[in-house]
Amino acid sequence: MNIQNMIIRILGFFIFCFFFQVCSSRYYLTIVSPGVTSDYRLKSIGGIRMLEAAYYGTWHYTQTAFYMEPENLDALLTDPNNHILNHKELFDSVSKDRSSVRILFEYCYDQTKPIQIDEDKEQYQFEWNGNEPKSKISYLYPYSYYKKGNRIRQKLPYYQSERYPKNEWKHTTGNDQYFCVRNLLEFDGSIQKKGTNELKVVTPREQLLYYEYEYNGKFIHDSEEEIN
Repeated sequence: MNIQNMIIRILGFFIFCFFFQVCSSRYYLTIVSPGVTSDYRLKSIGGIRMLEAAYYGTWHYTQTAFYMEPENLDALLTDPNNHILNHKELFDSVSKDRSSVRILFEYCYDQTKPIQIDEDKEQYQFEWNGNEPKSKISYLYPYSYYKKGNRIRQKLPYYQSERYPKNEWKHTTGNDQYFCVRNLLEFDGSIQKKGTNELKVVTPREQLLYYEYEYNGKFIHDSEEEIN
């Protein structure tokens, strides 16, 4: 092997390592909220969504569930996006019990449709491993978004934090506000299973949605999770 070929192979190896590091970095995951990225998304395992999509708006409707690590709770509760459409006192009442398991369930809708969203969000029912939540707060959450054709392709929290040293909140660029409903669910941590844990959601239209995740002393990130 001549020197030129050796140099090319070495450079190729370093380029591969660089791109592997970049693509595996959590900075390239979707930002959900301070302290939460799409890396904590629960796996959807079933449920009929067509009726819900028709009700909330086909191009706007999405629904997702995220596992909340205890150390991320304060960041979630102090997110300034919470206070744009809600009263601050709502978040002051949340328990800080680190032994609890918390799941964030979110669905998005077209705010131009005549939906009684305040009534709708209170009618959702949840079960985790067959148990109802100890507590639940439901609140509106704004994103900014970009469109590609008729679809909303990318959305970011309406305000985001700039990195150190500024540590300031800035308005994200986007076409408009994109509204979602968040449900912060608290469950008794003693019923968390080693292995598969399941979340069941019943919508006001009695549609069933199911999610699951693996736990083994910590939340097991899905290696096949799509990074978007």
